[in-house]
Amino acid sequence: MLTEVILNSQEWYVIRDFIYKSTGLYFSDDKKGYIQKRLKIAMDNLGIDDFWEYLKRIETEKSALNKLLELVTTNETYFFRDIPQLDMFSKDVLPELLNRKASKGDFGLKIWSAGCSTGEEPYTIAIILKERLEYFDDWDIEILGTDISERVLKLAQDAVYMPRSLKDVPEYIKLKYFEYSPADKIYKLKDEIKKLVTFRYLNLYDESKMKLMRNYDVIFCRNVLIYFDEESRKKVVEYFYDALNPGGYIFLGHSESILRITKAFEIVYFDNNIAFRKPVN
Repeated sequence: MLTEVILNSQEWYVIRDFIYKSTGLYFSDDKKGYIQKRLKIAMDNLGIDDFWEYLKRIETEKSALNKLLELVTTNETYFFRDIPQLDMFSKDVLPELLNRKASKGDFGLKIWSAGCSTGEEPYTIAIILKERLEYFDDWDIEILGTDISERVLKLAQDAVYMPRSLKDVPEYIKLKYFEYSPADKIYKLKDEIKKLVTFRYLNLYDESKMKLMRNYDVIFCRNVLIYFDEESRKKVVEYFYDALNPGGYIFLGHSESILRITKAFEIVYFDNNIAFRKPVN
């Protein structure tokens, strides 16, 4: 095993640029130490101690690249993360959206959780819909969760969670939609929610795949664009814009501002909150 990985300037720029060109994820020079530590783990796992041999491996094997990406990105998430934003979605955005669609005889609803990690976000959305929609069965609902990590997608499909993932979940929601195992100290999501969400691998920087994402009413992409630089962030948001139906909404993380990226979305005011919507017309 390697004691450590020390990248010279050429090696650092090569690996950084390769990750960027492959995924749009950008790491500035002050992240070099962080990447070196993650590279050591990745190279040790493959039994490789030569940087250029490792580079060739991730250039030719998708699985090896995916393992590296899992190491350099953070997948921490939990149910009902950022409750104020979810309240706005539930109490303001959702009724406006559903009323507008129903008035046109459209009872289809498509929601996309981009960068869904281990599934807490799309499952939270499914629970909100189950709780808020009075005539739930009258709607054709599609909820998609996508991520660049196949490992977290597998965990999302299993839908088994530690108590910390439910730290912000109201007790009645836990009792209604989860089964708790005292012996294992884990929560298993019930099938009525699991079946509402589909999961799929997707690289947000893959133009050919992103152009296939269409007709969504809401996109959640929270705490994902922080890994992108200004150029790649703008490109991904343009893909999101094209993926939304007219009148569709986008939600970013609380520290991310759509206004710094594009002026294409309109601001919608709900009491003390604002949301961002693709123009209806």
